[in-house]
Amino acid sequence: MIFVNRSMSVQKKVALGGILAGFIMVSLMAAYLIPVNRLFFLAVSSLFVSVMIINVDLAYAVLLYIATAVLTFFMSPSRSIALAYIVFFGVYGIIKFLCEQIRNAAIGWALKFVAFNMSLLVMYFLVSLVFGESISSRLPLPLLWLGAQFLFLVYDIAYTMFIGFYHRRMERVLRGWFR
Repeated sequence: MIFVNRSMSVQKKVALGGILAGFIMVSLMAAYLIPVNRLFFLAVSSLFVSVMIINVDLAYAVLLYIATAVLTFFMSPSRSIALAYIVFFGVYGIIKFLCEQIRNAAIGWALKFVAFNMSLLVMYFLVSLVFGESISSRLPLPLLWLGAQFLFLVYDIAYTMFIGFYHRRMERVLRGWFR
């Protein structure tokens, strides 16, 4: 399941990728248009990559991420949403899949947290150095970092719950459409 799924034709894999790319772009535009739920829609945009991994394979999921990252870079009206998707949310489904292939759960969790913290660091430096903006908050930066760790843990658990829900309920429906 990691690299090759021969049960589906290439045309159906590409069609599914196009549909999922459309869903990703809609959720990213909703993150821009509905600022109250920005993180929610960014999180929803990351779920579609796991659908590609489950139904097709990892290689097509990587292609889906690259295609949507390029589209987001050029089409997103918000630099912050594009940056968050490209650096973390878009690639997280792939990172999660690879980390969960490791038999030792503690190492898998540690690698997920390392990936998350590296993406936070990249986003912090890109925002401050490249865009010339500063992150301002009433809370000190270490407290924000601790809060982000907790939110990431909740996000990963919710992501796992979505994958379980998808396997139980949605996979049969989607496989029926793409037989």
